[in-house]
Amino acid sequence: MTTFLGYATGILANTPLWVWALLALLIWLGSLGLKSRRMALRRVAIVPVVFVIWGLSGLAARPFEAGIIAALWLGGLILGATLGLATGPQLLGVDRTRREVELPASGWPLARNLIIFFAHYALIVTAAILTAQKAMLLQADIAVSGASAGYFIGWFVALLRQYRAAGAGITASAL
Repeated sequence: MTTFLGYATGILANTPLWVWALLALLIWLGSLGLKSRRMALRRVAIVPVVFVIWGLSGLAARPFEAGIIAALWLGGLILGATLGLATGPQLLGVDRTRREVELPASGWPLARNLIIFFAHYALIVTAAILTAQKAMLLQADIAVSGASAGYFIGWFVALLRQYRAAGAGITASAL
C-alpha cells in the first residue's frame, strides 16, 4: 500500500500547476450548470473555446507525422461533433435583444468536463509511465482531443440552432 501511495503522490506532485488550475476552472464552470441560469451567448461559448484550444494546443508536440495527427484528430472531431449535435442543450428561453439564453439545471456539464479532463490526464500519465505503449496512448489522446473539441463545437452549433429557431414569442419577459 505504501508503494502505491508513494507512486500516486509522485504522479500528483509532478503534475504541472497549470493542469490543476485548468481542473479548477472546469469544475467551477461545470458546477454553474447545477442550477438553471441565464447567460450571454459569448459566455456560453467559454467552455467550448477552452476545450478546442486545449485540444489543439498539444498537437504540435506529438511525435507523429502531420498526416497521422490530422487523421486521428479529425476522426475524433467528426465523432465528437456528431455526439454534440445530437445531445446539445435544451434552451428554456431566449432573449434576442440581450443575446442571452436560459439553460436548465443539469449535472451533465460538470460530469462532461470531468470525463474529458480525466480521459486526457489518464492517457498522458499512463503514456509517461508505460513507455512501451507511449505511441499508442498519445495517439489515443490525439483522438480524445479531437473528440472533445468536436463535441463542444457540435454542442454549440446545436445551441445556436435552437437560439435561431426560437419563436418570436420567447422574449426577455419569458426568461
